[in-house]
Parts: sequence; C-alpha cells; structure tokens
Amino acid sequence: MSGVNKVTIVAFAMMLCILLQTNISKADTFLAGDANGWGFKLNGWPNGKTFKTGDVIKFKYPAGAHNVVKVDQAGFDSCNGAGGQAFTSGDDKITLTQGTSYFICTIGPHCANGIKAAVTAN
Repeated sequence: MSGVNKVTIVAFAMMLCILLQTNISKADTFLAGDANGWGFKLNGWPNGKTFKTGDVIKFKYPAGAHNVVKVDQAGFDSCNGAGGQAFTSGDDKITLTQGTSYFICTIGPHCANGIKAAVTAN
C-alpha cells in the first residue's frame, strides 16, 4: 500500500470519527418530571419540550416506590402495563426512538393518578 493510500485511509477514518462524535453529542438528556422526578408531581411534563430521536429520558425515583413501564398507546390510555418493557432501578435511562413513546408507573393506582408521560421524538 502506498503512502498516499495510507494517508487517505487515515484521513477518512478521522473524518468518520468526527462525524460520529458530532451525532452522538447532539443527543440531550431530560429528567422525567424535571426537578420533581418521576412521581405524582409530573404536572404535564413533558409539555413544551422538544425531543429528538436519540435523546435520553432519565427516570429518577425511589426504587420500589415506582417503576417505569414503556407501553403502547393502548396501554398508556388504559394504564395497563401488560406486555410492556419494565424498568425498576430508580435510575433508568431510556433512549427515544422516532415517534411517540409512552411511559407509565404500574404500581397500584399510580398511573391513574397521573404518573404517566407520552414523549414524541422527531
């Protein structure tokens, strides 16, 4: 391999790394419920926020007191977590995919009492 080819390959690899880093760094992290965290004081969170595909929602709550279950719209509307993806650590990080993601708490009547959020990422 000639010296010119090696330089071209190295330059291309460096540009690729820079482009990948730029895409990664564009993702934002949002705390579900803002300062209140994931709980009874969601107060319309995430209204007024703009989310992108790849952004991360961080769910902070006392483990055992709440959970986060990612459900479809029917599960969100009915507060039914059956078939959803459950998170229970109290420090859950979920990366958004394009479209609307639905999250509920399935402990007791928590969802019916407002511990739920629909987040739309563009």
